[in-house]
Amino acid sequence: MKLYRLTLNNFQGIKSLSLDFPEGRSASIYGDNATGKTTCYNALTWLLFDKASTAAKNFTPKTKGPDGDLHHLDHSAEAVFITDTGRQITLKKTYHESYKKKRGSAMEEFDGHTVEYEVDGVPVKEKEFTATVIGFCGGDTEKPKMLTMPDYFPEQLSWDTRRKILLEICGDISDDEIIAANDDLKELKDFLRMNGTAEQYYTTDEYKKVAAARRGEINKQLTEIPARIDEAEKAIPDTTGLNAEEIEQNIASLQRKRDSLAAEKAEAAAGGTAAATLRTQIADIRTKLAEGKAAHTKAQNDQNTDIDADILLAKREASEARRAAEDIRTDIDRAEAKKERLETTRAQLLADYHTVSATHWDEGQEICPTCRQQLPAEQIEKMREDFNLRKSQKLEEINKHGKTEASKTAIAELEAHIGDLRKKAEEADEAKKTAEAKVEALAGRRIEPTAYETTEEYATLTAQIADLEAKIEDEGKCTSEAVAAVEAKIKAVDGAIRDERDKQMQLTMAENQHRRIAELEKQEKRLGGEFEELEKGLYLCDLFTKKKVSALTERINGKFKRVRFRLFIEQLNGGLKEDCEVMIPRDDGTLVPYTFANNAARINAGLEIINTLAEHWNIRMPVFIDNAESVTHLENSDTQIIRLVVSEADKKLRLEVDE
Repeated sequence: MKLYRLTLNNFQGIKSLSLDFPEGRSASIYGDNATGKTTCYNALTWLLFDKASTAAKNFTPKTKGPDGDLHHLDHSAEAVFITDTGRQITLKKTYHESYKKKRGSAMEEFDGHTVEYEVDGVPVKEKEFTATVIGFCGGDTEKPKMLTMPDYFPEQLSWDTRRKILLEICGDISDDEIIAANDDLKELKDFLRMNGTAEQYYTTDEYKKVAAARRGEINKQLTEIPARIDEAEKAIPDTTGLNAEEIEQNIASLQRKRDSLAAEKAEAAAGGTAAATLRTQIADIRTKLAEGKAAHTKAQNDQNTDIDADILLAKREASEARRAAEDIRTDIDRAEAKKERLETTRAQLLADYHTVSATHWDEGQEICPTCRQQLPAEQIEKMREDFNLRKSQKLEEINKHGKTEASKTAIAELEAHIGDLRKKAEEADEAKKTAEAKVEALAGRRIEPTAYETTEEYATLTAQIADLEAKIEDEGKCTSEAVAAVEAKIKAVDGAIRDERDKQMQLTMAENQHRRIAELEKQEKRLGGEFEELEKGLYLCDLFTKKKVSALTERINGKFKRVRFRLFIEQLNGGLKEDCEVMIPRDDGTLVPYTFANNAARINAGLEIINTLAEHWNIRMPVFIDNAESVTHLENSDTQIIRLVVSEADKKLRLEVDE
C-alpha cells in the first residue's frame, strides 16, 4: 500500500497543507526546525493508529496559540492510498470540540471532544474505520505500525513480542531436533520423561523448575541429616555391664516370687469371712427396715383416703367458682371500655355539631378579590344557597353518625348490661367463698400421720445393725494387719522388677538409636545420589538451551544482512535468560544494542527489519524516516520511503518526489 496524498487542516499548527506523491513514489520533505516535518509524520500515524509517531502520551492534533488551544476549529488528517490490488482508498479523521447548552443557560458550554471518521468520503463508526485500516494491512493492528515506523519493532515492542514474530518468520526448532543433532544430549530424554509414563515428557523449562525445587528440598535434608545423626548418638544411653539374657532371668525369678506373695495375701484376706457374714446380716436387717417403713406409711395414708377425695372435689369446685368470677369481671371491663368509647365519640360529635351550627355566611365573600367590586346579586344568592346547603349536609351527616355510632339508647343499654354483670359478679364471689370455706373445713378433718422412726420396730432393728457393725470392726483389725505385712513384701519385689525393666529399656533404646543412625546414613547416601542425578539433568538442560540458542540465533540472523538479534543473556551463575535485543554491527564487527547505536545506524536497522517483515507478510506500507539528514546512505528498500530532512534554508515545507 502506497501513499498518494496527505492533507492536513488545522493540525498541530499547520493550517492547511496538501502533499502529493505521484504514483506512490518515495519523496523527501525538507524544512527548517519547527516547520512541521514531524507533524506530517504524526498526522499519518494519528490517522492510522490514533497515536503520535514519537509514542508521546496524551497526543492531540489541536492547534495551540499564544494563550493555549485555539477553539471552534476542525482538526483533520486525510490520506489517499493505493493498495497492492490497485484500489484507491481515502481515509479521513476529524477532531473537534463539542458544545452544549445547559438548561436555563443562553450560552453554550464546552462538553469535550469528538472524532469523526470517513472512508472514501462516507462517514463511518470508529470500529468500521479501524477494521478498514487493518483489513488493508494484513488484518492485524500491530503489523502496519511495524511496517510504517522504523523504530516500532526494535524499540516500542516488548522483547517477547519481537521474539515471537522472529520465530514466526524463521520457524522454531523443536526440542527433538536439537537433541537428535547433539550426541552429548542423548541422555536428556530420560531426564525429561515424566514419572510413571512411557512417552510423556517435560519441556526443559518445566524440568528445570521441577528439578530445582527437588534439588532445594534434597539439599535442605542433606544439611539437616548430620545434626540428626549427632542427636541420635547423644541419645544412646550407657549400657556398660548390662546383659539382656541375665536381665530376663532376673525378671522371671522376681515375678515368680511376686506370684507366691500374692497367694499369701489372698490367704490372709480369707480370714475376713466372718466379717462378710456379718455384712450380709446387716443388709437383711436394712431390707426389713425399708419394708416396715413402706407398710407404716401406707397404713397412715389409708386413714385419710376418703377425706382426701372430698378435699380434691371441693378444690375443683372452688377453682371453677374463681374462674367464673374472673370471666364476669373481664366482661365488665370490656363493657365499661366500650361505654367509655361511645361517650367520647358522642361528645366529639356534639362538639362538631355545635361548631358547624355556629358558622355563618361571610359577607366578605360578596366582594371580588381581584377588582374589589360587589359581586352580582344572583351570584351572591347562589353562593349563599351553596353555603347553607353544605352546612345542612354537614349537620345531617353528624346527626346520622350520632344515631348509628353513639346514641343515648346504646349507652343506656350498655349501662344496664354492666349492672347485670356486677350482680352476677357478686353472686360468683359468694360461690367462690363458700367453696374455699368447704376446702378449709375438710382439710381440718385430716388425721396427721406419725413418722416410722418413732415406732418400736424401727428402734429394735437399728439397735441390731449397730451391734453387728461393732463386731465387723473387731474382725477387720486382725485381717488388715496380716494383709498389710504381705503387701509390703510385694511392694519391694515390684520395685526390684521395675529396676530390671529400666535396664531392659536402656538396652532397647540403645538398639533403636543405632538403628536410627544406620537409617539416616542410608538416607544420606540415597539423597546424595539423587542430588547428583538432578545436577546432571540440570546441566544437560543448560547445555540443551545453549545448543538451541545457537541454532535459533543462526537461523534468525540468517534472515538479515546486517542486523543481528541477541535471544539470550548469559547470567553470572552460568544460566541463560531469554531476551530479544536488536544488535547493530559497528565497522569493526562488534555489536552494539539498538538503543545505544547512533541515529543513522538505528534508522537503517529499522529499515532492514521492515524489509524482512514486508517480504514475509507480503505487505508494504509507506515508511517515514525522521531526521533523515543524519543518514548518508539509506538501506535499500522496495517500499515507499518518505524522508524528513532538516534544511535551514527551507522556512516552509518543500516536497521533492524521487524519480
